[in-house]
Amino acid sequence: MKNSIRSKLITLLLIATIIPFGLSIIASYFYTKNTVTKEFVNTNYDLLKRSGNDLMNYFNEIYGIPLSIYSNRPFLSVLENGATAYIEQNSAEIQRSLLGLYFSRREIEQLHLYLTKGKDDYTVYNAKVSSRGKMYNFNQIPTYRNLSFSRDSYYIQPTHPIQNYNNLSDFRIEPVKQVVSFHYFLNNVTSDQWLGFLSIDIELSRINEIFDRIYKKGEEHLFVVGDGNVVLYSSEKKLIGKKLETKWYKKISSDRSGETSFEWKGKDFSGVYVYDKIKSNHQQWTIIKSIPYKNLYHNSNQLLKITVTLGAISVLLVIILTIIVSFRFTRPIRILIRDMQRIEKGELAVSFDTLGNDEFGQLGKHFTSMVETLNDLYIKEYKLQIENKTNQLKVLQSQINPHFLYNALQSIGTLSLKNDGIKVYRLIMSLSKIMRYSMKNNEDFVTLKDELNHIKDYLSLQNERYDGRFVYNLEVDEGLNKVKMPKMILQPIVENFFKHSFEKQQRLGELNISIHRQKDDRLKIVIADNGEGASEEELEIINSSLSEGGLNTNESIGLKNISDRIQFYYGKKAEVKIESVKHENFVVTIILPIEMTRGEVNHEGSTNR
Repeated sequence: MKNSIRSKLITLLLIATIIPFGLSIIASYFYTKNTVTKEFVNTNYDLLKRSGNDLMNYFNEIYGIPLSIYSNRPFLSVLENGATAYIEQNSAEIQRSLLGLYFSRREIEQLHLYLTKGKDDYTVYNAKVSSRGKMYNFNQIPTYRNLSFSRDSYYIQPTHPIQNYNNLSDFRIEPVKQVVSFHYFLNNVTSDQWLGFLSIDIELSRINEIFDRIYKKGEEHLFVVGDGNVVLYSSEKKLIGKKLETKWYKKISSDRSGETSFEWKGKDFSGVYVYDKIKSNHQQWTIIKSIPYKNLYHNSNQLLKITVTLGAISVLLVIILTIIVSFRFTRPIRILIRDMQRIEKGELAVSFDTLGNDEFGQLGKHFTSMVETLNDLYIKEYKLQIENKTNQLKVLQSQINPHFLYNALQSIGTLSLKNDGIKVYRLIMSLSKIMRYSMKNNEDFVTLKDELNHIKDYLSLQNERYDGRFVYNLEVDEGLNKVKMPKMILQPIVENFFKHSFEKQQRLGELNISIHRQKDDRLKIVIADNGEGASEEELEIINSSLSEGGLNTNESIGLKNISDRIQFYYGKKAEVKIESVKHENFVVTIILPIEMTRGEVNHEGSTNR
């Protein structure tokens, strides 16, 4: 048929493929040079950018080295109280901790520690800790002086010869090594007490590994320049640690246009400079690569030869493949039309013949999935109506028993008080308060104070039940009592401790509840116990169950309900995190917005549900 899609497709593909392809071969010489050259420049720019990211990631790794100090309580105590209080014990702790930091990375050349308390300082060089020194004027080191004023967490000192801090290290190597220094301002996070400074000198081997691989030695050149125009890395080794003051670099450093390359013609070099500027927290780095014209146009000339050679072969293949494609292209369309006609007649159970793995195959799979989803929606809607009727009946049936039991508890409590059963009266009143709190179905949100009182009543009952086999600590910031939060969020988590962990262990149970206001005006609730905890596999299953559509386990159904409620009310403004170490602890962290009104919460929840 002349008017069929198949015949039109064959004609169209032949015209649209052969004619433009023939013309493209003629024009390729003029076009390829600029296109491939631009692509080559962009590829090199991307290479510089990835290497810059590698450099930043490496610097971030080095930045994270001193963070272990804050988890080393004995060493942190020495920093807070000084080294001279218990000199032998503290000197041993300093030596052990500094050597631990020194051996954490093979690139570390030297460490220097200055303690504000007592003005003592130590160095580690060549795997040896120096004797204790005294630095009465730390302002003699400019970086320490600047950090003490700015109170920045750290500062990166560009490439420089390794220095001898307070004459404590024994340097006997020639020539002197070039290093990059990381200077850290140490303080107690909780009390903001200034503890001192830590300096880490990093030799350049890892930096060389990052940049040695991205240029052709002998043909191209690479430079990494930091603040003050100091060279961090260079293919010309003699420039490392020195200032770069060439004309082409001045053009790069003064450029504000956002360009990433420019051509340069000079006596020593003719070609293209490609560069990328990256910023860390305290410094800007510029990575520059020089590419001579010979390398720049090599790929375009090679590509032109290949294109002409393959052009003739491709024309023949296009003719054959066009005919084959036209037949395969129209077959899935006919199958789709046939099954759509079946759906129009009301047959929702549709199963397509295989249409392959291309777009038509995907279209068939998605169309089948759409029909199955529609069918499931009809069934779910029917089941939902039945569940709604059942739930209405259960609500009516449950209204009598709780009130009767609550009134009975009041009567029993009064009777026990008359018979001097004060302890029994207190327990009954705690249980009564728990029931009254639970029966307030008209309240979705309560104050933090009400929720904590409910937890206290629950824990007093459990304490009597288990005869003091556990202790609990409650730490709450002042001024948070009237903060609104969803009702019954904390009690299921506390109950999990007794249900899944407490009864299995022999040691004294501990339950810690801390509630604080974060700097971003959000409420951080941390509930931690010393129970059985969960293994990595169990923790993965629990976290998976919290995600939308995750499967619930016996241990996670309560956490799942809490997570769903919080997401419903607050959406992405709230978080639920689960952490655990097997046989040590189980920690649930909940972060909620503080300054959200009831109307805002419902609106947010409805948009994120």
